[in-house]
Amino acid sequence: MQGSSLNSLEDLARNEIFSRTSIPHGASFFVRLDGWKFRKLSEAIGAEKPFDERIAKCLVHSGRMLFEKGFNPALLYTVSDELNILFMNWTPFHGRVEKIDSIMPSLVSAAFTLHLQSFFGKAAAAAFDSRIIIMANEDSVIKYLAWRQINAWRNHNNAYAYNLFRKMGYKPREIARKLKGLKTGEIHEILFRHGINLAETPPWQRRGILLYKEPVHRKVGGREVIRWKLKENWDLPLFTREEGTKLIQKILEWMKQRRD
Repeated sequence: MQGSSLNSLEDLARNEIFSRTSIPHGASFFVRLDGWKFRKLSEAIGAEKPFDERIAKCLVHSGRMLFEKGFNPALLYTVSDELNILFMNWTPFHGRVEKIDSIMPSLVSAAFTLHLQSFFGKAAAAAFDSRIIIMANEDSVIKYLAWRQINAWRNHNNAYAYNLFRKMGYKPREIARKLKGLKTGEIHEILFRHGINLAETPPWQRRGILLYKEPVHRKVGGREVIRWKLKENWDLPLFTREEGTKLIQKILEWMKQRRD
């Protein structure tokens, strides 16, 4: 009877239907982590508006932790309240989606929370959700990053406009209606009249920050060796332009060298 009961309990493992969901072998993919209710979080810790460099540093330090923990991403692109982590030729947790979508946001949430305490001197719990986006090829990687960067530019403009309208006394719902009817050029014009030039805001606000490993060549014992140094790039080109495309291609080529 006891054996039969144990068997019936073990059968419940079959109900863990998502435990068998995995990323196709050899596929390249992004894990995108998005901050949960970051507007409320920013207000709770007294972050500067519309952007606070300390928040960006918390994101960057949390991203660095993933490299240091041995996840070995090809690159990590962070902007606004999101981290986009690219994996190529290597998949953590044998590609198990449940593991990737639970452990990675958990680690980043914990690290980000600790860094908030360090940079702001205030305790606040941060959380990130997670999703996986499969890449067809290297060209799709560049297109994906360009998409996130374009989205960041749009959010950047709206954030400055929202902050201006709030200072002018508009309520959030009124601002939402105003922004919905405004084109990008009109937002630029309104802000420019109030002394804000969106083209001259800090590059990291407009274009994001990229983390990747670059080779450092050194002479050791009479022979040249390569060491890989984690780089933070806070002054990115546009990924839709040739300079931005070449940067991504170079990083992906370095990733192949790291795996050889």
